[in-house]
Amino acid sequence: MSEPRRVVVTGGAGALGRAVVSAFLAGGDRVAVPWIVARERDALRAGCEAPDRLDLVEADLGTDDGVTRLGAASDGTEVLVNVAGGFEGGAPFLDTPLEAWDRMYRINLRTAVATTHRLLPGMLDRSRGAVINVGAQAALDPPATLGAYTASKAGVAAFTRSLQQELTGHGVRVNAVMPGTIDTPANRAAMPDADFSSWTPPARIAAVVHWLASDDAAAVRGALIPV
Repeated sequence: MSEPRRVVVTGGAGALGRAVVSAFLAGGDRVAVPWIVARERDALRAGCEAPDRLDLVEADLGTDDGVTRLGAASDGTEVLVNVAGGFEGGAPFLDTPLEAWDRMYRINLRTAVATTHRLLPGMLDRSRGAVINVGAQAALDPPATLGAYTASKAGVAAFTRSLQQELTGHGVRVNAVMPGTIDTPANRAAMPDADFSSWTPPARIAAVVHWLASDDAAAVRGALIPV
């Protein structure tokens, strides 16, 4: 029996992140997840189906030290899933402070770039690996009042395509999923009058992420997949 793959899932304590972690654990992989506050760690432990293959690493990916800590605990990583992110928007451009643009950049793009920068060299050394980023459909057709959020997610899409071009022929593939509105308790609470039936459950997005990391998706490179 082959050894389980080593997988890193950033943002693993969120609704989508937990679904992604569960998908990889169910597939027999070993999954490392960074956490910042105790409730994130506890949420990951609660009901975990394979605690012996779940590695929880205290690391704030918004800092260089946090990224270093995660990297040191994740040697041999074959799959990196950059789920970590956040949402901010709904105000007109002139009412949106510049700090909001900075926050969206740091949370949605810089975490993905920094974590990939730390873990990619090992993948290149082994000539094998997969990086899967989480963008947003809104980045491809940005609506009004969401400039900071959609610009940061558009950056994720550009980062995905550019890095794949650079890595062609090196055995590492880079793709992104581009979800629409995700059916989470937080989103339902924020938009109680919306049509929930049009939203995508986290598990369905996680299934696409898991497939992108599989050998069946070996020919898929540089894709921005709407889910």
